[in-house]
Amino acid sequence: MKSRWPNWVRFSAAALAFVCLSAAKTEANDIVLNAVSYADMPLGRTVTVEILDDSQKNLDLKKQFEEELKAAGFTLDSGSRLIMTIETRDESGSWSGGGSTSLIDLANSDNHTGTDAPDVRVRIFDTQRGGILNQKREYGVTEVSPSQFRINASLEDRTNGRRIWEGWSIVNIDGTDDPALQRAMVTPIVKNIGNTVRDEKIPGR
Repeated sequence: MKSRWPNWVRFSAAALAFVCLSAAKTEANDIVLNAVSYADMPLGRTVTVEILDDSQKNLDLKKQFEEELKAAGFTLDSGSRLIMTIETRDESGSWSGGGSTSLIDLANSDNHTGTDAPDVRVRIFDTQRGGILNQKREYGVTEVSPSQFRINASLEDRTNGRRIWEGWSIVNIDGTDDPALQRAMVTPIVKNIGNTVRDEKIPGR
């Protein structure tokens, strides 16, 4: 059957759909950066990097931080006044909804002899699930908040134990590890040491 739409219309629609999908994917991979400065940075740019556990994932992350710190002009020294502590956190997403989406409910008859027909009920109006007169557009399970991966970094003064600065980056994840994305989360944290940042969005790709 020949399409009633001209070719340019169909091609334009396909191109628009591709752009929308690409934009949605890019937004899903955006990194959100936050940072808080509590006190002036002490003189000197020497720092020690520490992790809370020595899993391979955190060891790799520590190496990335050290590389970024050196690139930013910091010197690494295990006995330095500044101590940077880094940690990671995975936060599972949450969902809501579920249940039947049908406008017709079927149930067995109370008579279990098998001679009576099933009980068939049509939902005309239902405030919870929707009916013929008030159909709900969104059915099934809805994702309320996506799963996220978070990197925290904090700077403390070894001489008095005071926290000087902390920063963290968060990204929505799809359950896969991406070293390039993780590095993209580390770089803005290091670049903003000593600064205060609120919900800055950074492309993750």
